[in-house]
This record gives sequence, C-alpha cells and structure tokens, in this order.
Amino acid sequence: MKIGRESSFGKAFLSRKRFEVRVRDADDEGLERISEGMGLSLNLEELRRVKRYFVAKKREPTDVELQSIAQAWSEHCCYKSSKKILQKFVFGIEAPQNMLVIKEDAGVVEFDEEHAYVLAFESHNHPSAIEPYGGAATGIGGIVRDVICMGAQPIALVDPLFFGHLDYPDEKLPDEVKHPRFLFDGVVSGISDYGNRIGIPTCAGMVYFDKGYVGNCVVNVGCVGIMKKSDLRRSKAKQGEVLVLVGGRTGRDGIHGVTFA
Repeated sequence: MKIGRESSFGKAFLSRKRFEVRVRDADDEGLERISEGMGLSLNLEELRRVKRYFVAKKREPTDVELQSIAQAWSEHCCYKSSKKILQKFVFGIEAPQNMLVIKEDAGVVEFDEEHAYVLAFESHNHPSAIEPYGGAATGIGGIVRDVICMGAQPIALVDPLFFGHLDYPDEKLPDEVKHPRFLFDGVVSGISDYGNRIGIPTCAGMVYFDKGYVGNCVVNVGCVGIMKKSDLRRSKAKQGEVLVLVGGRTGRDGIHGVTFA
C-alpha cells in the first residue's frame, strides 16, 4: 500500500483514527490520487460513482467507508472481470441432482434419497501473496464456513497450489514480491495447521511450479461436506436475528489482501 508517512493520507492512516476523505470537490486526477494514496485499487469510473453517491448524500465518506467499498468492489469479492465468463459457462449449468448451485454460499447436490453433499471451492491468491500463512489458513476457514452454514458437516479438504520455482534467483524477483519458497512454506503450513486444528483431513491436492506464478501464487482450496436434506439451511437473514462476529483480530492478509486483487 503506497501511503507515504509524510502525506495527509499517511499521517491519518498511521494514527489509526477514522477520518473523512474529501471526494466531493475532487477532479479526476484528485480521485485517482485518493485511490493510489489509500491503496483502493478502484478505477476512475468506480471513483466517479463513489463521488456521485456522496455528493447526493451531501457529506464526505470516511476512510473506513472507502476501504469497505474498495474491498466489496475488488476482483476477489465481486469477480468484476470474470463474472461474464462465469455467467456464460458456469452459472447456467443445470442437472437433475442439483439442489442449490451458484445460488448460495456453497453448492448442494443430491447424494441419495435422504442425504446431500455440499461443495465449496475458492482461491485465496492475493491474501496469501501478502501473508501466506494467514492467507491460506483463512482460505480454508472460509470454505469450511460456507459448507457449515448450509447445514452440512465438513468431511474433507482439497488444495491445488501453484508457485514460482522454489530456487528462483533473489535478484530477479520483482519489487515487493515475496520469494516463492517463503510463500510455499507459509501456505502449506497455514493449510495444514487450520485443517488439523479443526480435525478435517486434506484428502487431495496438487502442487505445480512455474515462473509464471512468481508474481502471483495461486492458492485454491476446496471443502466437501455431507448432510441430511432436512437440515438444509439458507443464508438469508431474517428481521430480528442477532449477528455475532467471532474470531481473531484481522491479520496482515486482511489488510488490502483483496483490494490487491
């Protein structure tokens, strides 16, 4: 994240105090400076949409609001560059055994008359590139969560992984890119530690090395669970329900781990 200590953004960020960001009177160059200074990774049209929204609200956004928008609009969270491809080739897939596919946190497919199996699969590439142990561990945690929230019991994990060559010369590494050996060790440890602690075995996976993954490792993680059809749950919250946030503090992989995407 490019925030200079002497810049107004840098001083406010390092103080850990919430602050307002003046977007309403910013021109296009000013909006782009805000995005770069705060590490938002939003393009100009997205920044203009943000500006129009807060002009209509007659107030400035806080840094927390801008970071939240940047996270929600990142490739990692909303698939803005791959959504059309997924809609064309994946979202429309139908099969008689499908119970809930693409419509929920995980796919639910009929197993027999009484049971269904639940599948979740995702990538945690960019969080792992920032902090490999935490990025890979939270990737496992995310798909286990997705399976559980459908009402299923997770029973197995899978992890196809892709890295640059482990003996890649240090002097050839691009600026601010971590060495493949460091990423490999951290990712493998994160996956194994999280899976072992919750008692779910990693039953399949693969690892592939190529120089094309030096700048961006690929960390795919998957989970399968089993459930009775009668236990199926939908993720839509109902009015009056209480939301409880449980877990540790945000790790380094959670600081611009998705806006980096």
